Amino acid sequence: MVKIVELRKLGNDLVLTAPSDMNDKVGEKYLVNTDVNGVITYEPSHHKNIFSDPEWRDYDYQKAMREDPELRNLF
Repeated sequence: MVKIVELRKLGNDLVLTAPSDMNDKVGEKYLVNTDVNGVITYEPSHHKNIFSDPEWRDYDYQKAMREDPELRNLF
């Protein structure tokens, strides 16, 4: 599927609009790359922020530093 989109300025950003048939992708994050020929590629980002996981969000790092012998030697 090839469609033409227009680069636009929105505030301090440049925006490439996405076709409306990509509606199911709203909110998805993409890695953007521009190669030496000016080709722009968008690749879905599968990076997961560990701090959004409840197990890690509530992790007590200070306690781990005090109690884990391997971590104590980092200072």
